[in-house]
Formats: sequence, structure tokens, C-alpha cells
Amino acid sequence: MSKEKQIMIILNQENMTWTSEKTGKKFYGEGSFGGQPDQHVFGPTLKYIYFTEDGSSDPGVYARYGDDGTYFTMFQAISGGLHTDDETIGIALSPDGKRFYAGFQEGYIFEFMRQDELLKI
Repeated sequence: MSKEKQIMIILNQENMTWTSEKTGKKFYGEGSFGGQPDQHVFGPTLKYIYFTEDGSSDPGVYARYGDDGTYFTMFQAISGGLHTDDETIGIALSPDGKRFYAGFQEGYIFEFMRQDELLKI
């Protein structure tokens, strides 16, 4: 992640190449790296990369699907709400890949889990 340039740099270690992206196209929900991409983690299937976006009035957690580059909003603060100008932190997955954790720096942690117990996050 490049916070200063507000881009995600994707390295392909198999063929030793790289690409960079700004969100905006193929984005379902809000977000645009306008608030600076930050922490990131790959899901257990390696098809999704989850990342935080900080430094804006509506920080959040987002995901990018690797096969087609589609971005999704997982959750974000509402501008003018409780977490305005806060920072999303601490993204992590449980060892079985069915629980996702993230929070806001000012003391809120959230747990998201699969209801169907079939698929990993």
C-alpha cells in the first residue's frame, strides 16, 4: 500500500511483475483510497485482499477480489457519525477463516462471521 500516493501495488512473484491500482472502477459500495489505504491481509483462499482506508471522515474496511479486481465495502463510518475522522485498525481472520475482525482506533472492535458455516471469508 502507498498511503502517500493513495494506491495499492500488487506484486506477482511468479512472473516478477507488478501493477498499481486506485479504486473507483468496479467498486461496490463506497471508498476510493481517498482516505489512504493502510493495513492489509489476504483471506485464506488468497482470492481476497482485505484492507483498511484511513485519514478521511468515513474510514472503513474494504476487500478486493483477485480474479477480476472488483472492490467491495465491508463496513465504513458514516460521515458526521460516531467514527468520523477515526481510523480503522486491526484487521485479522480467525484460523478457520470463518471470522473476520476489525475495529476503530477509538476503542471499537467488530467480529463478522459466516452464518452458513460453508465458506471461508
